[in-house]
Amino acid sequence: MRFTGIRIAMMLLVLSALVACNAAEVQEKKITVQPSELPAPVRKAIEEAFPGGKILGIEREVQGEDPGQYDFKVQLQDKVYEVEVSPAGTLIEAKQVGEAVEVDAGDKARSADDDMKWTDEFHLAERSFSPTGRNRFFVLEPGYTIVLESRSEKVIITVLDQTKRIGSVVTRVVEEREFEDGELVEVSRNFFAICTETADVFYFGEEVDDYEDAKVVGHGGAWRADAKNCKAGIMMPGTVLLGARHYQEIAPNAMDRAEVIADDVMMNTPAGTFTNCIRVKETSPLEPGDICYKTYAPGIGLIQDEDLLLTAWSKDTEETVDLRALPRAVRRTIRKHVGSGEITEIEKKRTDKGVVYEIEVTEGGRQRDILISARGKYLGVEAEDKKDGKEEDDPYDREDDR
Repeated sequence: MRFTGIRIAMMLLVLSALVACNAAEVQEKKITVQPSELPAPVRKAIEEAFPGGKILGIEREVQGEDPGQYDFKVQLQDKVYEVEVSPAGTLIEAKQVGEAVEVDAGDKARSADDDMKWTDEFHLAERSFSPTGRNRFFVLEPGYTIVLESRSEKVIITVLDQTKRIGSVVTRVVEEREFEDGELVEVSRNFFAICTETADVFYFGEEVDDYEDAKVVGHGGAWRADAKNCKAGIMMPGTVLLGARHYQEIAPNAMDRAEVIADDVMMNTPAGTFTNCIRVKETSPLEPGDICYKTYAPGIGLIQDEDLLLTAWSKDTEETVDLRALPRAVRRTIRKHVGSGEITEIEKKRTDKGVVYEIEVTEGGRQRDILISARGKYLGVEAEDKKDGKEEDDPYDREDDR
């Protein structure tokens, strides 16, 4: 019995040692978190505890004594604090760790943006513009829509079938509708045009309606490029160069500017995963220290704006075009198939399968749509009275014209 007791005691000592070793091996591990990635309760806790404070850094504990906890470093006036917040948004601890000496250095680094060279002269008088078109990262075609959402915000951006003349340039109207917690807070009508030589998309101003309780209460941020001391800027270059810096808008109350900081970004959104994206850093000399990051995907456009992520976009767009603007091969096919009919309308439809022209023809009191690919290939006819129950092949599946 004595030896059995000694053996049991030794086993207990060994087990205790193993448990202690395992506990020692569970080391604290943290990952860096961006402000846009914070859960709403955590963000609210920091904003309420440090109103007007500046977040200097965020880490989230993924392994250790408090997994999921957020550790902040925050500057409020001339003091720096370390703050711990639970995943549910409970402020656990806040303590001052120093003065804002290092933060001042950081502010100086950010103010270096103001010392950089930003392109603000675009020789607009030497350019030709169109209210319709697209480049790799910006779609300016009527009907195109993108939707971005966060936990509490939603933005719907729609390219309208409307134009507006700003100075001598006919621009396309792009509407943005912004919602917070389901309530409409702003509607803006933005004016864009694309340079036909370079595919640069220029921004010519905006009209803004601010809403409160479903009523317009202001027009903050409105400007026009044809007003005094104002001129258009580039919203999206036709050729994107890493490190390029340019003004997006130039007005006494609007001086946003953009720098391309990455051109090989992959981003996951609720609408899908996108590769070969570009990331843009936006600043303004009117708001020193404020930085906004946006991501654009090829063929789609804006897919991320701070914590707003793409949730949906329209793949099909259409626009009315003039016969003289059609490719020669398309005009040749039209002449061959219209016969003695009268062309009443021509629509250019861009789908995810390609471009198709629909030519509406009226003849003998009947109407039909002739379908022609961008290369001039005849795809068939859609008759107005197609009610005989016969199923036809989808002409959009016949050819992939990009």
